[in-house]
Amino acid sequence: MMRLSDYAPFMRKDEVEEIKEMASSLGGYEIVHINATRYGGGIVEMLSSLVPLLSSLGLKVRWEVIEGDDRFFEITKMIHNSLQGDRELQFTEDMRSHYLEVNRWNLMRLKQGDFTFVHDPQPLPIIEGRRDGAWIWRCHIDPSNANPSVLNFLTRFIEKYDALIFSLEDYAFPLRKAYIVHPAIDPLSEKNKMLGPSEILRVLEKYDVDSDRPIIGQVSRYDPWKDPLGVIHVYKTVKERIKDAQLVMVGSSASDDPESSRWYKLVSREVEELEDAHLLTDLPDLEVNAIQRSYYVALQLSTREGFGLTVTEALWKGVPVIARPSGGIKLQVLDNVTGYLIRDLEDAAAKVIHLIRRPWLSRIMGYNGKEHTRKNFLITRLLRDHLRIIGELSDS
Repeated sequence: MMRLSDYAPFMRKDEVEEIKEMASSLGGYEIVHINATRYGGGIVEMLSSLVPLLSSLGLKVRWEVIEGDDRFFEITKMIHNSLQGDRELQFTEDMRSHYLEVNRWNLMRLKQGDFTFVHDPQPLPIIEGRRDGAWIWRCHIDPSNANPSVLNFLTRFIEKYDALIFSLEDYAFPLRKAYIVHPAIDPLSEKNKMLGPSEILRVLEKYDVDSDRPIIGQVSRYDPWKDPLGVIHVYKTVKERIKDAQLVMVGSSASDDPESSRWYKLVSREVEELEDAHLLTDLPDLEVNAIQRSYYVALQLSTREGFGLTVTEALWKGVPVIARPSGGIKLQVLDNVTGYLIRDLEDAAAKVIHLIRRPWLSRIMGYNGKEHTRKNFLITRLLRDHLRIIGELSDS
């Protein structure tokens, strides 16, 4: 089991002692995290590290996952899209009824704690069955331009929480006490740990990617908000100028995202006709790690983004990132320092070409990105924030 001492190389000694002291004062409390899946996505990756770390510090912590049928997850995906700005959803009474019915069924089977953290909109109404303790809703997406009809419906549940957590200050609702906590990655996980050259070469050879030629790509769910078709457009433009360029797009699916399979098929049709383009899905974390480390440049062309942990991952691996200035990406891609924030797809292609032709500049930005991530976006900082919030709520 992972322990805090394993992360000492990434922390100052006083940080280690501070976390131990914070945890020791909370030893009698039971902490529960509730989300919609154990597979796929940034929430899962963070909980997969955060929960064991909390346990290693002597805290009682559980990770609960709601269950639902296909229709429920179709509805919650629509809610997700609506909170991120989709104005087209007709949120019918029948949809609302099914959404609430599934959550009522789940609240009868899930255990609560002294501190219950509920992640994103799928299990949001579980608060209706609260008995005692403090309840915290953790919003991982960007709701700053939410569909008003959907947000108005959800507000009656959001208002019942004792505190809310958002990834950016711009996202916060003035409904309850709000904390701003940036997401983070685990530097020791399979997806982010150091790899040797032979391990990277093995993965590239497995997928017929030429390690001697420039590789660009994007790691993201197959989702319209991630603009995978925009990535393909950028690659086509780059390929006209740099003939030996290669594209490796890596996607993933999750049990709570039925839309991803449709988008995978759409993107797959586009990639089939391209030379030196590879479309990969649901790879083991170590293989994702290897491919990210092989990139000359990583793209993240999201039109809406809660935070963008795939950006964090690329920066941690010393890869400069070219991205749209969406949501939390702006905190990570410091323009002209750790990568480039771009105006449009043509600008993105120009910046990719610029970096491929200037490897010395790519190395400088890569170093800056790794240091920026080490200081701000590692799991140890998230652990400290988590303990701080519990401590403050326990005193209130």
